[in-house]
Amino acid sequence: MAHKRPPALKFVSPDVQPPIPWHRVLSSSGAISSRGPGTDGAARQRDALVAEGVEVETTRSGELKVNLREYGWFPAVGTIAFQAEAPEEAAADTEAAED
Repeated sequence: MAHKRPPALKFVSPDVQPPIPWHRVLSSSGAISSRGPGTDGAARQRDALVAEGVEVETTRSGELKVNLREYGWFPAVGTIAFQAEAPEEAAADTEAAED
């Protein structure tokens, strides 16, 4: 089963250097997503983050979560150069070229 990647990643080129480590991609709430019953992906992600010094807490419901106020990355507006077009812009460009 394929997992949907976070929306922000659609703007990141697969050739970006250095690449974004898989274990640093979290939900917008800081939760580590479950990989489904019987898998250890969430535990491996937790272990990789802990190895980098990131604190991962287990909530009352058993969810693994990172405090994004402490460990989140929020770049200043205008500091990231996007090279991808938003899907609606690309569609508009294609339609204009066909006319």
